[in-house]
Parts: sequence; C-alpha cells; structure tokens
Amino acid sequence: MKAKHIIIILIAAVVLVCGFLFIRGKYLTKPEKGEVVQFLNAFNTQVKAGNADSARLFFETGPKSKGISTLLNVLTGKTSINGKSKPLFKVSLNIDDSHINFVNPELSVAIITASFAHDGIETRLSTLTFTIHKVGNKQYKIYKINTDEFAVGYSAYQNLVINKTTPEKDIYNPITLAAFKAAEQLKTRYDSVLWFDHVNNKTFYYVIKGKVGDDFYSEASDKKDQESPAYKMGLVNPDLKEIIPAEYDMIHNIGGTIDSLIEVEKGNKRGLYNLDGKNILPVNYDQIFPLKDGENLALLKNTDGYYYLKNDLSISDKITDLKIADVLSKIKTYGDSYTLSDKSSKNIMEFNSRDTYTSLIIAPSYLVDWQILPKFIHFQNPLRKLSEDTMGDGDGSLSLSIKFDGDNKEESNNWFQSAFYSVVDDYLGGRSGLYTTKKVLLVDKKQNRILSFNADSYFGEGEGGGKLSGSCNENYLRALNDSLFEFKTTSVLGQALLDSSEYLDEGPHYHYLQIKAGKLVALKSVRQFPTQYVKLDDSYLQGCYVLTHYNNDQQQSKTLDHITPAILQLMKNEIYASYQYKFKNERWNTVFINRFDKGTLANVDDSLTTIDKYNISFINNKLNGQKGNTLAAK
Repeated sequence: MKAKHIIIILIAAVVLVCGFLFIRGKYLTKPEKGEVVQFLNAFNTQVKAGNADSARLFFETGPKSKGISTLLNVLTGKTSINGKSKPLFKVSLNIDDSHINFVNPELSVAIITASFAHDGIETRLSTLTFTIHKVGNKQYKIYKINTDEFAVGYSAYQNLVINKTTPEKDIYNPITLAAFKAAEQLKTRYDSVLWFDHVNNKTFYYVIKGKVGDDFYSEASDKKDQESPAYKMGLVNPDLKEIIPAEYDMIHNIGGTIDSLIEVEKGNKRGLYNLDGKNILPVNYDQIFPLKDGENLALLKNTDGYYYLKNDLSISDKITDLKIADVLSKIKTYGDSYTLSDKSSKNIMEFNSRDTYTSLIIAPSYLVDWQILPKFIHFQNPLRKLSEDTMGDGDGSLSLSIKFDGDNKEESNNWFQSAFYSVVDDYLGGRSGLYTTKKVLLVDKKQNRILSFNADSYFGEGEGGGKLSGSCNENYLRALNDSLFEFKTTSVLGQALLDSSEYLDEGPHYHYLQIKAGKLVALKSVRQFPTQYVKLDDSYLQGCYVLTHYNNDQQQSKTLDHITPAILQLMKNEIYASYQYKFKNERWNTVFINRFDKGTLANVDDSLTTIDKYNISFINNKLNGQKGNTLAAK
C-alpha cells in the first residue's frame, strides 16, 4: 500500500460498490447538475433521519457490500468507522457545497464536504467522492464512493476528541508520559524525537536531525533507490546519552533482527550496534541474514561474497564457494509459519505522538528485501489505555499471519528453486477485515542470489480484500524461457459469469515475471486469465476453482479441479473486453463493466495479437469441439 502519511497507511481505503448491475437507459440525455443535487439531497435526507436501510437503496449493490454498510452506519450515527463502537462525534454532509463534474452522459462525480463536530471542539472538514450513474430519465444511483480523505479525517478527529475529553492518565501509561517529558528535553539537541522503544521498562529514544518527508512511511518499492533523505536518525539510551550517532537512514527495533543488537541502515547498506553504542558490524553489508542456531549469528552478504558474523561478534573471512540455496533453511524464519501481533514483540515501540495510537515494528531488512513483511508494521498499542473498539478505528492490525506454503520440489535440480508464503493481515479500522497477499522467493543458483515477488491475491469488485477460503491453495513457479517466469497462485477473483446468479469466487491467477536490475518485475496485464503472454494448452484447463451460486439470500459453493464451459466463455470474452469491445449480449457488458473501460467498438479483430487469436481459436475448439470457428465474440 502506498501513501503519503502514516494515518493514510493505517486507514485509507477505497469503498468500491461490487456486483455493479449496469442498467443502461436508451438514449440517455446528459444529467443536469440540479437533478444530481436533488438526488444527493434525497440521499442525505435518509442519512439525517438515521435510515441506513433506506439510504442503501440509493446504491447499485450486489452480494458483497460490507463497505457500504459500514459507511452508512457512520453517516447515520450508528457506529464509529470500525463498524462496532459508538461514535464519539457527529458527522454531517453538506450537499449544497458539492463540486459536480460530468464524466459522460451517464456518469458524474460529486465531491461532497463532510464535517466532524463535537461540543467545545473546533469543527473539521473532509470530503467524500461519489460517482453517480444515470440509469434513466431523472433516475440516478450511486455507483461507487472513494473514502480516502474521509477515513483519514475521521480518524484524526476522533483522536483529537479523545485527547480533548479524556484525562492523560486515562489514556497513557506512566512510562509513556515520562517519555513525552524526556522527548521535550531532547528537542534542545535534536530536531525531533520520532519513537520510543521500551525495553525491560527502560526507554530508548529515536532522534532525528533534519525532517522526515511526507512519504517516510510509504512502502514504495523503489524508495531505496531515491536520493539521500533530508534527515539523519540516531538512538539515545534511557540516561539520555547518544549511543548511536544521528547519521543513519533507519534504526530498527532493539533486538528485532538479532537479540540484543540493533540493525541500522545507511545508503542501502546495513550494519549492527550493541546497546553500549559499539558498532560491532560496519555499515557496509548489503544483507544481514540472522541464523537459527549454530556457531554463527548471521550470514552477511556484500558485493564481493558472503561472510559469517560469529557468536563472538567477529567476522569470518570470505566464505569460499558458498551456495545460498544450501544455507537457506538455516536462515531465521525461512520455512516457518508464525503470527506477529502486539503480544509477539519483546519490546514495545510507540510514536512520540498523542494522535497516533499504534505500536510499531520495523521489520528486519532481509524480510523486507524478500517482500515477506512491509518495513513498517502497525499493531494496537498495549500502553495506550483505550477500549479495543476505539483503538481499532483505523489503527493498524490486530495480527499479521505468515504461512509457509512450501516450495517447488520438482525444481530442486534446476537452475532455480522457489518457495511460497501467504500473509494474512487482520486489518482494523475503516476497512477492517482479513487481507491476503502471496509471496514467492526465487533462488537463482546461477547468480547465487535470492529474488522475491509480492502478489496481490484479490481481484474482485469488493472493497479491497479478503481471506481465501482454503478450498484451493495452488502455488507454482516455472520458467517459460531464460527471461520469463510464470507464477500461478490461488486468488480471489470475484468475477461474475454469464449466468447472473453465478460467481467465480476463487481460482488460479497467473503473474508473468521477468528479472530486471536484480529484481522480479511483473509484466503488466489487466486480465485475470493467462491469455496475454502465452499460448494456451490443456494444462491451463486444470486447476482449483470455487464457484458460488446465489439464490436470493442463499448461496452454495462448490470446488472444481478444472475449467467449466462457463469459465472458458469468460476467459475468451475477457480478451475482447480488454480492447473495449461492445458485446452484442448486454450481459457480457455488465460482467466486465467494473474491470475495463466501457466497450464502444463493434470490432476489435485488428487489435488482437497473434497470441490472442491463437487463444481464442483454442478456446473455441474446446467449447465447440471443432475447428474453424470465427473470431467474433458472442
């Protein structure tokens, strides 16, 4: 997730309306601003009256609309943004001040001012962005809502209300209040104190010279390649003595990488300090791999080879002929499944802030390099004495579960081998729920290096994520040629089929990866099926799929080990939809409306690639059992 501020990282979410039933009116005229305002005022009337169910009728919704329910409960004053606790302040919408822009004769975008108010506290403003669909003459529906700014503003105002209305002793632990005071003293020597790390009831202070940028907490993959930061970080001990000079880009949790040691980073190089302030490992290593046990603490990688950090803290000579594949299983956490939470850390790191309530883990750099963990992990803070419901309003995660899914045994004698992980984020706040990502590690035996790739596993139309059911768990990486890999992994597809009562909930998603500048980089694709970069064969017809049939409020799911004709039709027509083809069967336009630009072209044959044409012919042969089918989609 990429963001420009810590709060955005914690709570920003886009509420997308799923199951979009696109009822196109014939010969629609351009919507008028007055009509849109009238529609929004009617919606707001229901909101003001607290009628969440009536307000829901203003949306075009499908089977999955949890995000809408949460938003309506917030707007009608029933719950806070976590969907559970009571709200601490009033939220209202000002429709008359809306900025309305017309996208086309059927869609308009309205930016609506939302105000947050509490007695005795200044009112603050935020925005909600509505995309509105004209479905008929003077008839409108809300198609989707962007809640980014609203969620950020809501969380910030809630923290303000808590701080203004609650005595400090009822919010903060005494050790935190003492740290706040010490941080004020340190401001005479440093520009700011960013974090506190409490170790055995003693507090260490992360100090800054300069200023961290707005993107400091972002997870931009190319961040380490950017120019030097405009700040330097150091560490001060409980006696307020500097033990790590303020000259580093990052200082990790105490003992977070190796017990009793502190990992530091500077200019893309890593090193280690101890708690006495001794630099026991020079900051000129590319990677530090902590080892599980034995006579060595860590394996060190530098541009010219590998070394050991021994238990006596000495550094070995360069290791001759070390094969990273052979020592992979000795690296700490490799092959392990585990769960991180506020209870899993020996220490508690928290922000020097009365507005940010989470605790913080800065992940070991090697796990960030492997893309197993994000650099910054936010959990509930046990030192902030607030209710669990209040703490959950946009404040990080309850837990992060890392599951080792195994490796490709059949590749063990090849020039590479691979291993797979699933990471489930039990996220709190405005988009609370379980969010799964898939990770793959590739050990390049020829170059003696480890590469990684982080794959989304959610491609549905809902509000952004969900946990896999567990019915399928396919993971496979294979080399198609010397420069192209195919990564197949079970994902949430959430794709409607031609039969409006059926959904393809889960199935394999294919990522096509290349090695560029020492990294695994995915080729861009807007398709769910493997039709863009490879020619299909019978192996692509096998796989684990979960189909769900909806009948009113009832649903039935079944797991299959092969593609059905209905999925094949979807696979073929997805090719056409990716070129903005306008289907003759209106249902197909409905199926693809949320994934592709609106189809306007009656014929896209000239746009089809050689691979596209081959795959369409292959699918037609499977559907019809004969050759010579035309390319035209049905």
